[in-house]
Amino acid sequence: MNTYVIAEIGPNHNGDLDTALHMVHRLADSGADAIKFQLAQPESVYSADAFKAGYQVENDGDGSVIEMSRRLQLPRAAHQRLHAACAAVGIPYLCTAFDLGSLEFLDRVLDVPRFKVASGELPSVDMLEYMAGRDKPVILSTGMATFDEIAAALRVLRSGGQNDITLLHCVSNYPAPHTDMNLLAMPELGRAFGCRFGFSDHSLGAESCLAAVALGASVLEKHVTLDQAMPGPDHKASATIEEFCALVASVRRVEAVLGSPAKTFSAAEDDIRWMARKSIVAARDIAAGSVISSVDIVFKRPGTGLSPLLRDTIVGRRATRDLAADRVIHPEDIEGLTP
Repeated sequence: MNTYVIAEIGPNHNGDLDTALHMVHRLADSGADAIKFQLAQPESVYSADAFKAGYQVENDGDGSVIEMSRRLQLPRAAHQRLHAACAAVGIPYLCTAFDLGSLEFLDRVLDVPRFKVASGELPSVDMLEYMAGRDKPVILSTGMATFDEIAAALRVLRSGGQNDITLLHCVSNYPAPHTDMNLLAMPELGRAFGCRFGFSDHSLGAESCLAAVALGASVLEKHVTLDQAMPGPDHKASATIEEFCALVASVRRVEAVLGSPAKTFSAAEDDIRWMARKSIVAARDIAAGSVISSVDIVFKRPGTGLSPLLRDTIVGRRATRDLAADRVIHPEDIEGLTP
């Protein structure tokens, strides 16, 4: 099963619709399975006591967090344009809501195919309850969340019959150092909670994403930007579109490398197998009816006859015909073996 790869534009359009539309068209041939944005009514998200995180201050200055949010938002009508633009390039539109009103708009008006819960919204019981009552898959990021908090959020979702849930391992730092990734916790989420699991990446480079795919991630989310030097809080922790396209190509190669749990052979490998393996070979001329002893046989290529692993099976049996020295021995040459 292919990994579902999400190109997370988020607020990296910096509140400009033309930039957002340009990014959608740049991502058209990226191989992404979805393009995702973010939507919030800042007054419904931030109280008078709200403040910026350290990375936001570093990347966006120490002004008001609600003013930053207002500056980075696109109006709902713009999201309708983005929804249409994504449809035009054949990639589903997704969007993370940060308040209940935005979530209802995304669901009722834009009919997003999946709900995405940001790490910071994992405890937002009002939105979880809404999603629990809707028949749409939920992708739940778990950055900053303890296992107890994840369990509590899942109880809310499942109370309404919601069972199509994917948990994303996430390290909520922008950018997150590779030494903090702790990716082995990702499959543990799936084991502990009986859910599909994936990875929301805030690190730089492709290594974390590729490791996540190798560990079985069913969903992969990566932030994208036109330029990491652009002003704004998330650009420095994002991949350029060129880097994202290369990442998706690498993900597909990793998937091809992983294959399946079945031990299978390619046609080329099967061909080489006969050449590279050894068979049981007559060490000297053996007359028909003679009892085979260990000194009568050696092991040589090719592997078209009896396997050396059958040595103890044929020693003590009789030859059914005359066997010439240095020739491969086949099942029909030995009494009691089935060709």
